[in-house]
Amino acid sequence: MKWKDIVGDVGNNQYNKRIALLKEKGLYTTSIENTVEKTIDNIKSGNGRSFVIFGEPQSGKTEMMIALNARLLDEGTGVIINLLTDSIDLLGQSLARFRESGLSPSPKQFSDLPEERKDLKGKKWLIFSKKNARDLEKLIDLISYEKNVVVIDDEADYASPNAKVNKDEKTKINQLICDLIGDRGQYIGVTATPARLNLNNTFQNDSELWVDFPPHPKYVGQDFFFPESGKVDYRLHTFHADEGSERVELQSAILHFLCGVAEQHELGNEENFTMLIHTSGKKDEHQDDVQVIQRTLATLSNGADPNFSAMTTKLESIAREYAVTDSDRIVEFVMRRINKHMIAEINSRGASGGVSKIAKPTSLFSFGAGGNIISRGVTFDNLLSMYFTRSVRGKFSQDTYIQRARMFGSRESYKACFQLWIPDLLLGNWSKCFSFHKLAIQAMRSKSGAPVWLADHKTIPTTASSIDKSTVDFEGGEMSFALFEFNEGRYAELFSRDTLSDLDMLERLRKKFSQPEFPDYLYHYLKQQITYNPGCMLSFHKASRFGTGSGAYDEEEKRAIRRKKGIFSNNEFSRSEKPGALHHLKIFHNEYGKARLFYKINGSAIKFMQNRK
Repeated sequence: MKWKDIVGDVGNNQYNKRIALLKEKGLYTTSIENTVEKTIDNIKSGNGRSFVIFGEPQSGKTEMMIALNARLLDEGTGVIINLLTDSIDLLGQSLARFRESGLSPSPKQFSDLPEERKDLKGKKWLIFSKKNARDLEKLIDLISYEKNVVVIDDEADYASPNAKVNKDEKTKINQLICDLIGDRGQYIGVTATPARLNLNNTFQNDSELWVDFPPHPKYVGQDFFFPESGKVDYRLHTFHADEGSERVELQSAILHFLCGVAEQHELGNEENFTMLIHTSGKKDEHQDDVQVIQRTLATLSNGADPNFSAMTTKLESIAREYAVTDSDRIVEFVMRRINKHMIAEINSRGASGGVSKIAKPTSLFSFGAGGNIISRGVTFDNLLSMYFTRSVRGKFSQDTYIQRARMFGSRESYKACFQLWIPDLLLGNWSKCFSFHKLAIQAMRSKSGAPVWLADHKTIPTTASSIDKSTVDFEGGEMSFALFEFNEGRYAELFSRDTLSDLDMLERLRKKFSQPEFPDYLYHYLKQQITYNPGCMLSFHKASRFGTGSGAYDEEEKRAIRRKKGIFSNNEFSRSEKPGALHHLKIFHNEYGKARLFYKINGSAIKFMQNRK
């Protein structure tokens, strides 16, 4: 055997071995397999040089990315570059996960690569790099010999989009990633919040090729923490935030967390647990939170402390809410183990390594206080409590606040015991962000045309500077659904209100239309709007034929009953049964006997944004 012929050759079966290993561990792999297959199909088709994989926050995207890297290596890809946010903590966490997977070649941090370009040629490379200018510039120079790189951009909506898109300029990181991709490279963005990538036209990604990465069955996310009914099944603590109140509430939250950990052990879940505290993006204020934690724990661990009696009395009162049998057992558990704690100040004063201390907690009572790193990209195992008060003075950017939902994740076994502490006003705005985001994501999953993003006076899909005003329609966004056979008599009767209420009309449509024709997500959204917003009205329009007016329609548009400029014009509102209604539903049909249901919002309260490119 010629040894030189087998150098680095581990075969082309790394992906199948990885999937088999996950199955042996009892992990759910269907979503991973489907996502990887669709991604590879996009690449092989030759039409997918830039697209996005989207999922939910903390839904297992890292494991999917490991599998995707394995499959790309099996397919013969020479250089794979995984981009991460500019954080040493996040880089360390991701690299550790990838190295544990046993992929060959082993993942290399950019700084670990050979200094000479000649030492890279002829080998496969799995490279990790932070999204900062210095690292990217050096990486571009080093791998300039390779024209067919695959760039996998984790947290793709962070730093990568061009925030100068409306100034005919490019931000530094955006330009460098463009240079990294080159004329022949492949770009795959991975994120839980893809709105910015779509509205920004980042790297000219094609939304028709976007790949959905559904969460695993044990995932606990939006539907649990922000239910449409407003009735929660976990320990939600809301309060009115004013000056001085947040520190008092934080001390209570800490005591509740201690009791919650004791309760989990009483229930047989004998693990270490984490509490996150996210009150500010200002580094100097993180220390204030740490001091509250330190003072609370110091008082409980010192019987001679002048506040010991008052603190333990408060602990005894709280313990009654967590007692499985006897509240004294909860207090005793806490007091005997009060010194089994650790506190990590994260994203502060240039310190690093804090994330690793609490992402997989090694102390019984683990606390993390900080800002931006806590709110994006990091997966926290055994997170039991989150104290979240970080708000904004202006509009809520949906992508930012959705990423801050660190309580989402694999929490099925203890979800009812999760503790969320949040000001009531912030909870309302946060919930609205998710309501708008959910409607957009579900529409994308139904493949109902270009993504549509919702905004109002308080929330926007992403920062205004990142929205490409040359291609994004801020007023005319509409949603359309699956084609169906049109029968004029049947649908005229269906949309005839008579004495029926809005809710009755919705129920009638739901019974008559199939799921693709009138999706459940739209039904539930409209039902929620009617139920919880007094005065909210729906208008049900008479059907209209599409493609017969003075507009220029090509044959494909006529047959598809869809065009980039939209079909449901604002003039339709005045011709409806309720011109002043906020929500409008209308059927457009063509000369070939086909039709689609369209939905559009009227008025300034809620706006649709849609990229017409």
